[in-house]
Amino acid sequence: MHLSVIMSVYNGERFLKQAIQSILSQTYGDFEFIIIDDGSTDRTPEILRTLAHQDERIKIITNQTNLGLTKSLNKAISQAQGKFIARMDADDIAVPKRFERQIEYIETHPEVGIVGCAYEFIDESGAVIGEKHPPLTNKKIKRILIRFNPFLHSSVIMRKSVLDQVSGYDKNYYKAQDYDLWLRAAKITELANLPEILMQKRFTKNMISFKTEREQIRFALKARQAALKRQQYPVWNLIFFLKPFLATILPLPIVRFIRVHIFKQKMYAHKAT
Repeated sequence: MHLSVIMSVYNGERFLKQAIQSILSQTYGDFEFIIIDDGSTDRTPEILRTLAHQDERIKIITNQTNLGLTKSLNKAISQAQGKFIARMDADDIAVPKRFERQIEYIETHPEVGIVGCAYEFIDESGAVIGEKHPPLTNKKIKRILIRFNPFLHSSVIMRKSVLDQVSGYDKNYYKAQDYDLWLRAAKITELANLPEILMQKRFTKNMISFKTEREQIRFALKARQAALKRQQYPVWNLIFFLKPFLATILPLPIVRFIRVHIFKQKMYAHKAT
């Protein structure tokens, strides 16, 4: 088995089938698809059973209680047989050639342990409302990594050997667990993003990042502080902590308004070009 795809889903019935089918329709088909049902109480279990019956690549693991994303992903990794691990979320869409392009790149760049890609934002109906082109090269990614997360979590393919070396996701991070992982992995491997748009990220008003805004920011700050303690960056990078710190003390409605306003401005600029 060359590739293991891992997903954790909790009450994701609305977009789950479409997300899974985008993986099953990949032009690169040599993979196992490990899906953790994290104690769902909606129609998620029924949808998973139906799709697993139709495609033997799907392997369902059911948590009897909700463990959260971090522990569920580590459970999936522990069962993975592939040389590479691909992430996927239950409401996003993978472009058909995503795996083909990423596997080709990581196979021909042995120094790279994590590769993501550019992506589009889609709304609840699937309409494209914008796009994101993150930094591409290892040098640029590591330079800005202390400032913000340059990867869409559901877009990455990782070497399992790298995950094993850093002991997977840190169980102490139940938010921003991906950001912490990139920072720790950056010490032992090179990082890259492909310029092609190979993913579609679902953007809704009920996104987890909006529901748990302060927790997400606090855990991201914690990940940055840990990176400084590991001496990955000079101490002067503390200046980049100011903006997210303010977001933890300002009234939450103001923080949300600013984020939504900035996002809308970016989407308007995208449509105008």
